[in-house]
Amino acid sequence: MRLSTRLIQFEKLLRKQNDMPERTFKAFGSIYKEIKELERQIDIMIEAGADLASSMKDRRGGMEIILTSARKLTNADGGTLYMIEEEYYDEPLNPGELKAKYLNFEVLQNDSMNVYMQRRSSEEFFLPPVPMEVEGVKNINNVSAYCGNTGEVINIGDVYDAAGFDFSGTKKYDETTGYRSQSMLVIPLRDHEAEIIGVLQLINRKNEEGEVGEFTAADQAVVQAISYQAAVSLTTERLVSEQVALFNSFVQVLAEGLGEKSPYNFGHINRVAQLTELIAGEINEYKEGLYKNISFNEDQIAEIRLSGWMHDIGKLTTPENVVSKQLKLEVLNDRFELLVQRYNSKIKDLEIEFLKAKVKALEMGTSQEEISNLEEGKNHDIKVLVDELKTLHGFNFGGEFMADEKIALIETAHNRTIKQHLKTTSEQGVNTDYVATVELLAQPIDQALVDPKEQELLSIRKGTLSNSERKVINDHADRSWRWLFALPFPRKMLKLPLYAAAHHETLNGVGYPHKLTAPQLPLQTRIIAVVDVFEALTASDRPYKTPMPLAKALEILGFMVKDGHLDPEIVRIFLRSGLCERWAEENLKPEQFSPVKAEEWLERFYPKNFVPNLPAYQEQLLKDVGGAD
Repeated sequence: MRLSTRLIQFEKLLRKQNDMPERTFKAFGSIYKEIKELERQIDIMIEAGADLASSMKDRRGGMEIILTSARKLTNADGGTLYMIEEEYYDEPLNPGELKAKYLNFEVLQNDSMNVYMQRRSSEEFFLPPVPMEVEGVKNINNVSAYCGNTGEVINIGDVYDAAGFDFSGTKKYDETTGYRSQSMLVIPLRDHEAEIIGVLQLINRKNEEGEVGEFTAADQAVVQAISYQAAVSLTTERLVSEQVALFNSFVQVLAEGLGEKSPYNFGHINRVAQLTELIAGEINEYKEGLYKNISFNEDQIAEIRLSGWMHDIGKLTTPENVVSKQLKLEVLNDRFELLVQRYNSKIKDLEIEFLKAKVKALEMGTSQEEISNLEEGKNHDIKVLVDELKTLHGFNFGGEFMADEKIALIETAHNRTIKQHLKTTSEQGVNTDYVATVELLAQPIDQALVDPKEQELLSIRKGTLSNSERKVINDHADRSWRWLFALPFPRKMLKLPLYAAAHHETLNGVGYPHKLTAPQLPLQTRIIAVVDVFEALTASDRPYKTPMPLAKALEILGFMVKDGHLDPEIVRIFLRSGLCERWAEENLKPEQFSPVKAEEWLERFYPKNFVPNLPAYQEQLLKDVGGAD
């Protein structure tokens, strides 16, 4: 029971005694009014505290709560909340040099004028800021700037009679609108370190009859009490926002650092982050099928966006000559040049052998016809070598498939030899082997025209990477896993490392680096996995392959779905929602694009009895949901 209610009950008991003077009952009435007002103020402060706590992530909403609550506490007709902003010079050799300091109008309210204005973004201004310094001198003419500069509380009975401050702007506003500004209470907002972060200005305190009067000492005390709580709340929100912004910027700097090393990888990361977030949004909107009960909130959307940015962080230390390997024989540089030199030497050998044979034939009196036959044979052998080299040159570019007859041709080239007159020895250097000694051989030896390493590389059946190089690439997933799980993510992002680092895992457990299975792979990871494959297939900036047509990319996605690698429901939503076609129109080259035939794809590739097998913490969201339609 409230104290005011108990006081009334006590007064009734006393009146029954009928032996108390009337002045006592008047005193009871006065005390009752004071207690009732205190109870009202306590209710407002409790409500404000709860609202501020719930709006911790909405700084501008918190500012509106602060001003509204302060006005309710004091019965103020209007008020303004200012926040201090600082602008710094862009001077890299002297960072943090203050350029300007001013008060921004954040919230402006006035009941009589029916005015309720709020700045909605850091770029929006509904009134010009109030400078806290003018030509290097603190502004003490403006009442709010004075409060912000000195930290003093200012309580004015009537601004028209006040001295020491310039109220010409206030008077002009009154003249224009017909309003009469009178009493004013201006209080600084101090954070937990007693630093002034803003100014709260209230105007025209009204009594129960609606008459304007001065703000009381009690008003000042109660507003100061709430102002501290408000300032701490705003500071906490700002610090959290700054930490989030710092972390997000750091992630993007890492991605851009990878872009400096490998521009196409930065493009890939950027597109994966974008498309991952878009698919998550489509899942929120798509109210059919297995995932119709799945809904990502704002924090989860931010988390999945960051996961997209960080999914390839392990590539930071992957050698660039492997990450961006454009040609099969590219090992720091293109070794095909060595083949050209060897074939050139082989042609010279044929020329020398022919000349020797010709001289011998002339000495023996051989006919001109036989000599011509020798030259024709030499020219034929040279043509075979040149044609073979041109064919090998075509094999140097990665493709989708190397037929057996092509592998056999490489074997034939490997079996050809040239004479080697010099012998070298190698030693291990810091980054690579180097030639340590060179000497002339007593007798030349045969050397393969295409050495075993080059034979292995040219025989790569798909793409440009050998098995060992592919392992180097795949190792980035293990590094991403180790690095991300070593970071102390905040509680709301504890699963981000799993979302980002497990995108090469598969539902059937044959992925890498840890061969996880479906019940270990949350929906966020599955989205990134689909996006990572789709983007890699359709990207037009890969140095080692031509961009794949959309229809072919979707077919490959389909086969990966049928093989149990990717989540078919995510691909289904991607196609049926229209997002796939919109993305393709905006990001693919015209020659890659073709209309998406979602229903045909589903009929061909979607498993008839697909069971998501999500982790337990997500599986419960699928209860009472029917199959895919």
